[in-house]
Amino acid sequence: MKDKALKIIAAVLAATTVVSVAAFFLTKDKDFLGKPSEKDAIIYSYDNSELTKAVSVKGTNGEVYLPTDFENVYFTADLQNKVSFFEYANGAFTASALPVKQVEANLSATYETIPITVNYIEKDGKVFGIGIFTSDMDSSVDVYSYAFVKLTNKPAGYGTGHLLLADFEKENFYSTEKIYSEIYNFDISSGKSSTYVSNNTRLIDKNGTFRNDWTMLTDEFIANLGNAKYFFSSRYYTAAEKGTRADIMVLSDAYRPEIVAEDILGIWLVNDANGMHYLRKTEKGFNNVINQNKTEKVLTEFEGDYFADYVQDGKWLINKKSLVVTDLMTGATKTLKNVDITAFDTVTVSPDGNKFVFSAKGIRNDNSAIVQQLVFCTADGSKEPVTYAEPLLFAESSDFIWLDNNNVMFARATVADGSKVASVVYAY
Repeated sequence: MKDKALKIIAAVLAATTVVSVAAFFLTKDKDFLGKPSEKDAIIYSYDNSELTKAVSVKGTNGEVYLPTDFENVYFTADLQNKVSFFEYANGAFTASALPVKQVEANLSATYETIPITVNYIEKDGKVFGIGIFTSDMDSSVDVYSYAFVKLTNKPAGYGTGHLLLADFEKENFYSTEKIYSEIYNFDISSGKSSTYVSNNTRLIDKNGTFRNDWTMLTDEFIANLGNAKYFFSSRYYTAAEKGTRADIMVLSDAYRPEIVAEDILGIWLVNDANGMHYLRKTEKGFNNVINQNKTEKVLTEFEGDYFADYVQDGKWLINKKSLVVTDLMTGATKTLKNVDITAFDTVTVSPDGNKFVFSAKGIRNDNSAIVQQLVFCTADGSKEPVTYAEPLLFAESSDFIWLDNNNVMFARATVADGSKVASVVYAY
């Protein structure tokens, strides 16, 4: 995408490099933040970096591909609301043959009306659509400078029809883990939308908009909701605790929606025939619990700080110190070997649950270069772990996406100064 949308990622990358990247040194006898010794200092070069050699660039024209709700179908988008759809097969992205349709929507948010054109496709009786709004499109919208909306089918518990989900955090533009803060019932034939939840007593945040933790949904939450009609809310906690503490509520227009689980840890939930699966904080750490008919059963107990000592991807929870991987749905465990992930921030797990990619955000080293880290490893030991510690490994405003069990895609700089970014694929 040759447009200003890339600046969201490119600005981050450019800020995490220095004028002279060649001034960065790697060392063999100290950790990657240590001072280089004359004996084994290695001058960094983007073109000669090991990761540059290892990845294949898929966004040859600057595309950053993101997943749709349809298997092997992806989309690109920019801040002018140009949305395109692609299919992935045999290691390549090609333009999707699915017809792209549009519907005009007007969303009510903080007593304003936000006009958005939603671009969508249909497959097997389901829809998926994306719409982008910026203040450049309509200057009459005062308090919202940006909105990202997703069009999707309602989950079973919500009934029939469609939802529009809205996120107003511009820094999440390329994130696959958005927390949508507005939920709209949407008529795709007329473009009319209405909110589900009462905004009575809803507070205004420092930006002059409704507090964005009143109603919350994620793509993972919707996919694992089953026949329930729930949503997350952090309205009874501080604004800073969004995403870290939440109640699970029944979706309705009641003044005080019914709470079915109070003060859970994080915003992970799976609802199935056994009940609601979520995490709950304890004095020594936290528990993995199953809630059936408002009775909690502890499946697994954990010690330590969830946010400091663990990383999570869906049902997979990894202790960064012990390297124990826990399947939160069953309590089964396995242990990683020969890796050090204590300083890492995120993990993304392959569909089969055997391969892991860990990422650590950039930290400035003694040579004033911003160094990131990546580790690729397996749980069964079938492949040796691969570690990278360099500048410009990945765009921190994007995510890692497993295309299959062997190939993971992420956004990365395609030039040494970090000014251009595209999707690349690493085979492991």
